[in-house]
Amino acid sequence: MIFEDCQKNRKLGHTLIGFNESQDEHKNTVCPTHPESPDRIQKIKEALKQTKVLEKCHVLTSFLEIDDADLELTHEKEMVKELVASEKKTQEEINSQCENYDSVFMTENSMKVAKDGVACVRDLTNRIMANEASNGFAVIRPPGHHADSASPCGFCLFNNVAQAAEEAFFSGAERILIVDLDVHHGQGTQRIFYEDKRVFYFSIHRHEHGLFWPHLPESDFDHIGAGLGVGYNANVPLNETGCTDSDYLSILFHVLMPLATQFDPHFVIISAGFDSLRGDPIGGMQLTPDGYSHFLYHLKSLAQGRMLVVLEGGYNHQMSAVAAQKCVRVLLGHAPFPAQVKDPPKESTVTSCVNLVTCLRNYWNCFDYFPARTSLRLAQWPIVNSKVEFKYDPNNRPADTGEIVQTDLITSNFMASDSLPAGEMETFIYFNEGDEAHFDLEEDNHPEKPARTRRILKTLQESGVLDKCIERNTERIATDDEIRMVHTKKMLDHLKQTETMKDEELMEEAENEFNSIYLTRDTLKVARKAVGACLQSIDEIYKKPAGQRNALVIVRPPGHHASASKSSGFCIFNNVAVAAKYAQRHHRAKRVLILDWDVHHGNGTQEIFYEDPSVMYMSIHRHDKGNFYPIGEPKDYFDVGESAGEGTSVNVPFSGAPMGDLEYQMAFQRVIMPIAYQFNPDLVIISAGFDAAIDDPLGEYKVTPETFAWMTYQLSSLAAGRIITVLEGGYNLTSISNSALAVCEVLQNRAMLRRLKNEKEQFGKPHDIQSSCIKTLREVCAVQQNHWSILKGFQVLPSTLGLFDLNEDTEMSDQSSSGSSSTRAPSHQDLEVMSMGAAHAVVPLSECPHLHQVEPLPPTGINAASTCTECTIGAEVWTCLTCYKYNCGRFVNEHALMHHLNSSHPMALSMADLSVWCYPCEAYVHNPVLIPAKSAAHQSKFGEQMPS
Repeated sequence: MIFEDCQKNRKLGHTLIGFNESQDEHKNTVCPTHPESPDRIQKIKEALKQTKVLEKCHVLTSFLEIDDADLELTHEKEMVKELVASEKKTQEEINSQCENYDSVFMTENSMKVAKDGVACVRDLTNRIMANEASNGFAVIRPPGHHADSASPCGFCLFNNVAQAAEEAFFSGAERILIVDLDVHHGQGTQRIFYEDKRVFYFSIHRHEHGLFWPHLPESDFDHIGAGLGVGYNANVPLNETGCTDSDYLSILFHVLMPLATQFDPHFVIISAGFDSLRGDPIGGMQLTPDGYSHFLYHLKSLAQGRMLVVLEGGYNHQMSAVAAQKCVRVLLGHAPFPAQVKDPPKESTVTSCVNLVTCLRNYWNCFDYFPARTSLRLAQWPIVNSKVEFKYDPNNRPADTGEIVQTDLITSNFMASDSLPAGEMETFIYFNEGDEAHFDLEEDNHPEKPARTRRILKTLQESGVLDKCIERNTERIATDDEIRMVHTKKMLDHLKQTETMKDEELMEEAENEFNSIYLTRDTLKVARKAVGACLQSIDEIYKKPAGQRNALVIVRPPGHHASASKSSGFCIFNNVAVAAKYAQRHHRAKRVLILDWDVHHGNGTQEIFYEDPSVMYMSIHRHDKGNFYPIGEPKDYFDVGESAGEGTSVNVPFSGAPMGDLEYQMAFQRVIMPIAYQFNPDLVIISAGFDAAIDDPLGEYKVTPETFAWMTYQLSSLAAGRIITVLEGGYNLTSISNSALAVCEVLQNRAMLRRLKNEKEQFGKPHDIQSSCIKTLREVCAVQQNHWSILKGFQVLPSTLGLFDLNEDTEMSDQSSSGSSSTRAPSHQDLEVMSMGAAHAVVPLSECPHLHQVEPLPPTGINAASTCTECTIGAEVWTCLTCYKYNCGRFVNEHALMHHLNSSHPMALSMADLSVWCYPCEAYVHNPVLIPAKSAAHQSKFGEQMPS
């Protein structure tokens, strides 16, 4: 039976904490104040006890013993034998033995301690994989990630995370993600799994071009695995000190999470080195403990939450203890406290990320967002797929870590909010009973019908989720003053008149005075109760600290199309807008984020807050170049707000093909989450329309319940988990109820227990991401990076700045453009030369491993005057030499590149200069195999045979 078949209906379980209590018998006898000492564990224990976190966990201190055969799964027999022999040596002999290793110390009891550590990680792994627990933290020493198969190294004797991975394989896992956050590269783990595609190893570490220990070329971005494991190793080398939460979270959203989501692991292991924290005497970085915990939170969305955290380094003992406590809080289901995302990521960080992406993009289509390597030469920052540098000189190696006085190091005190409250976390479900009094008098089966809320509540009840929540049938009716926080008096007075109208008058009023609205005499009352439910949910969640309560508000009519002065689009009052204002006025919320995933743009919400910098409105919606409802409203990527609110409206306007899970996930990773983190809201409100769901008759998109759940989980990382979800659209009763159930499960569990992929889906490259989605996201980011620095440098759109300031006498080679515009567009060759700097000769390859994929000419030959089949533009057109489809190049709309990415057809012929480009080789090619195609293109272009 395959692993996925065993993991259906996964439930929440314990968080395990494992200690190898013999750890105080392993110490440095030569340097008593060495920072890798028993005090590290003791400080973590004290922090967990002080904040009452440990009592919420299941603590393990005894484990099944392991033998040498277990160790030999990851280490060579000779290494194990040599280390075990230390148990019978004197301390002086052991010290002499350690001189043969790099930065290793031992005592006669170190083998017992190290084996206890391995036994701990294997036991915790086994329990998590058997669904006896949700996750776990192995608080052990010595650390392990520097130990490779042949030798101990860097304070590490046996590789704990490698041993955990082997146990997970034994328990049925087929794919394991290891994320190494230690400031030092875990070269031991990398080496053990370098040719193993079952393990994806991802490391963020200080490198400084080899100047920082372990001084290895293999720690750089260009080492991506070998053999079957090529593409399954990723290093982000940090080449400057002082990297902050902004740097680390940029890596998380732009590189790590897209890769991890596509890899789709069955088990996640964190090599939790805390020496990347600010205040560490060795690391030199500025990551905060809260920032660190966000990595665990987002990675916990993978593998149905199966995660093992394994302690590695960390030499400011008090700061490490604070970070460990915050990580355990996240493992227990609490949202992390806000990170500090203020400054932009360092240029060197972005350079490392983009360099890594250029090495991996041919293996993982989550990186289709990034143009090909040659396009990067026109990025805003001078990222030119940097050459690999290695500056380390062994003769200048700094001294090994010595004495560090802990009392001289900076500390961080716990706040009252760090202690866990005695009560359980709660999820409230609100609905406004009696909403069936608002219905269409003319059409029995109007899509916005009372059955929508009834069906959702029925599904929640039948699933058992409703029994775990606090259900509220709100009787609260929003007052005039509350409604007028957002809406005009004139609008409210107009609606009051409907309460005394006859049916005929109501139908006439709806048709003549409103856009897509129906009315009954009870509409105003029902709409007031819908707003009232939202306000009551605000009051309820603010009665306890952030994250202790969240809410799902299942009400109708919806609200996000209602503007300050007009009801429209099935919406009477703007429920979420009133709720946002109410939270600010009555609960002192400084910044409110409204995320609208309804397939229709919430034009009313955007209009209300368009000039308000304290409320961010973000929308992912179907746009179709302005032709999807609401038509004629500002909802494109360049509609970013005005005056003080400029930059706080963020629109992701999809056009073209129907979008689904991958497109929404990419939008979140590239746009929504980075900007939301920098905005740093105090409250998150989701305008949860489910009409983007699969099978919805109006939306016609393909988003599954699992992705709605995943988006909810991602957003719950903000505002310390203070989040409210409010129903908007959604018109297929099955889709809307299944999607609402998935969202409610996440709110109630504070965990992502559903898998994003269908259990039966074959592992490998998922379906192609829509090229129009990629184009949209690039456009959004190109504009929004002007307002949100966390995006800077990752937007590698080719720049057009200065491209048209060419000398008029410059000879142009692009003859395929039609028209006689006085502004001459640059040719492919012009752009290529400008992108490379000084002019130079380009020598094509004479051989290429992809030439066998060149197909014979089609019967119709080649038409050099063809336009792009996707956008009908005639500039810089290429034809694929496998299927002979015509598409525009990377300096237009990149449809030729998209065709290559979607089809894997490797080679294309330029209609401009008759050159042939190989995408996988990233080089021009000229070979006799290409002559027939070139000759046909020359004949079509110039009316004569190509010169021999």
